[in-house]
Amino acid sequence: MRPRRISNPYSVDFKKQPPTVLSADGAIPITRDDVFLITKGAAAALTVAAPGDANIGRRLTILSGSDAAHVVTFTGTTLQDGTAGANTTWTAPAVQGASLVVVAVTAAKWNVESFNLGTIAP
Repeated sequence: MRPRRISNPYSVDFKKQPPTVLSADGAIPITRDDVFLITKGAAAALTVAAPGDANIGRRLTILSGSDAAHVVTFTGTTLQDGTAGANTTWTAPAVQGASLVVVAVTAAKWNVESFNLGTIAP
């Protein structure tokens, strides 16, 4: 008797995807889990919208890939970092390698999962 082949409808494709390069000021898309690499030579001004119901559970990883003090602004003070009160910005130091990982926990909040270097502020 030959074994049956069973397909798994819950399988996950773990192909490695290159990071999405951010080389200019603008909005960071939040429609899928993604890794973003900021490569602008001068300080980038980037924004992240509130998650909305469709994006609860979404994970964004933001990496600094250039020696500039990039500023990521979360609209509506939606950034929660475990301190009292909500925050608005993450400012990377002017060195490569800084990172921020956020997860959408509600339609109106991004929680900081981890960050390496930089400043989170209201």
